[in-house]
Amino acid sequence: MRIKQQKGGSDMHKVLIIDDEPWSREVVKALGQWSRLELRIIGEAEDGNEGLRKIAELQPDIVITDMRMPGTDGAELLQAMHERYPKLKIIVMSGYDDFVYLKQAIRSKAVEYLLKPIKPEELDAALAQSKAELERGSQPAWTELAPLFASGADMQRYGGMRERIYTYLMELNKESAAAACHKLLHEIGGRGTELEAGSALRIANDLLLMLEQFLSEQELSLAALLPGEEAHIGQDPSPGGALREVGMLYGKAIDALLQLRQSRNRLDMADVRQYVDAHYQNPISLESVAGQFLVSKEHLSRMFKTSVGENLTDYIVRRRMEKARALIADEGMSIKHAAQLAGYEDIAYFYRVFKKHFGMTPGQLRRD
Repeated sequence: MRIKQQKGGSDMHKVLIIDDEPWSREVVKALGQWSRLELRIIGEAEDGNEGLRKIAELQPDIVITDMRMPGTDGAELLQAMHERYPKLKIIVMSGYDDFVYLKQAIRSKAVEYLLKPIKPEELDAALAQSKAELERGSQPAWTELAPLFASGADMQRYGGMRERIYTYLMELNKESAAAACHKLLHEIGGRGTELEAGSALRIANDLLLMLEQFLSEQELSLAALLPGEEAHIGQDPSPGGALREVGMLYGKAIDALLQLRQSRNRLDMADVRQYVDAHYQNPISLESVAGQFLVSKEHLSRMFKTSVGENLTDYIVRRRMEKARALIADEGMSIKHAAQLAGYEDIAYFYRVFKKHFGMTPGQLRRD
């Protein structure tokens, strides 16, 4: 029987709470079963800007954040946390009328999306899930293959080769990835680590899952990139057959990704404008649009400016301002509601952008 060692003090997972309402932060602190879950609250922040500073300073493992806050609001905060701290576990809190942000929470890989008023059992379940994901992440999934290897040294050798293959995959370096797969096949077949076909297939499956994970991070899938190719894995009955097939699949995937990148580099700016026109009311940015079209933000910015005659960021602002003006002047909508439909949750910021763009406040536009 394995005895679980109690965690304490600095060994406990750290939690940061971000909410502009002090009473809301107190509710979260009161509801969570912190000691039982072996978690400790290390700080609080009143808005997204302070939250990002606290994350950098305190390095929490889990962040619980509201969506509607002044300054950097929840949507912008989620995007920043996802880009800067991909290992951070995020729990989102929001009101019943904030479902427009659910998509952003999903894209940022939030652990849970909790509706206010928060229920204790839902908060504890989200905290427990966050803790479980953290502890699974501290031990790579491939280490579950340990029983297949003759020694710990063999397992660590596999882990090192696996990391190199992943690096070559990120670099889209087909030759190096193929050489690494070939070396892995040789290493597994020698040095006393001869494997049965079933064990070799499990290692091949681990590499296949790594490829699928990489593609998922690019918002792609193996089935879409290489239709029907996955079905061929395991057809070679020899012990190393599946590994050879996976190595070939890596090469085909890299070729397909390179072709896709080239086609993206030739993308039509009309497609970009159509995408922005359909999504400008959501929390999009130059970075998120570049990610959607699989190009660098610098490349997209240059192409868009050359083709359209204005920066992409300015184009997004202009479309939002045109929408807001039409809603206020033509449809008589309230300024707050118009701002929200145009993509702004921070009303004070909306007023500043509106006045800078039109030379008048939304209220002056309505009176005129």
